[in-house]
Amino acid sequence: MMRVVALACACALTAGAAFAETFSLRDAASGPVAFDAASGPEWTYQDGQATSNRAPISPGKAALYSLLLPGLGDWKLGHRDRATVFFAAEGVIWASFIAFHVQGEDLEDEYQSLAMIFAGVTSRDHSDEFYATIRDYDSAEEYEAVVKNDGQFELWPDIGSEALDRYFTENRVDDYEPWLWQSTDRRLQYSEVRSASKTAYRRADYMIAAAAANRVVSAVFAYAAGRSAAKNAVELNLDLTPRGQFTLALTKGF
Repeated sequence: MMRVVALACACALTAGAAFAETFSLRDAASGPVAFDAASGPEWTYQDGQATSNRAPISPGKAALYSLLLPGLGDWKLGHRDRATVFFAAEGVIWASFIAFHVQGEDLEDEYQSLAMIFAGVTSRDHSDEFYATIRDYDSAEEYEAVVKNDGQFELWPDIGSEALDRYFTENRVDDYEPWLWQSTDRRLQYSEVRSASKTAYRRADYMIAAAAANRVVSAVFAYAAGRSAAKNAVELNLDLTPRGQFTLALTKGF
């Protein structure tokens, strides 16, 4: 009876050794192997390698997303609080741009109306140069006298009236038409409204510059966050061989 048992054990050991030679423990791992989350980060095993703490996107992609929409790169990297700050800043910037631009347009309509009512300008189709000119002179005659005075130095010694008239025609504002302000106070009122319009338009331009700066700053923060996440990435490499050897390598990016 003891011989039979011994013979059976010997056969079992021989068969087990033969089976180990033809069957790889690595092949036995047919799917992902997860560790208990309570004891540490979750690891995913595939083809002898498991990874953890990987950055969702690369630093370059994070920066690109933030250039398209400030805060988006940080959002994808999980920095939700900082992303919200950039989102809010972007909203405030564009809301301010719209407000300043609308204000500039309203004031532009106002000063053009003042020119038509109090200076006798016939239309709103004049150039910005024309509106700047009538701001500085009470009448077209005053403006003509200043231009011709400059012409006297340009044309000397040929300073006849015909030469000066021709000089004025050639050097006056292109869309010239005669004007006469009812009073200097009206002209100054027009000048103040026009200056306020230009200030509003200039502030709208500042908002465009602020939007560009918001993108650059957000991209820098997102890139830095992506680099930091990549440095903190951890890899777990498992080497299971059919001969019973076990190798564990834990690496961290720097």
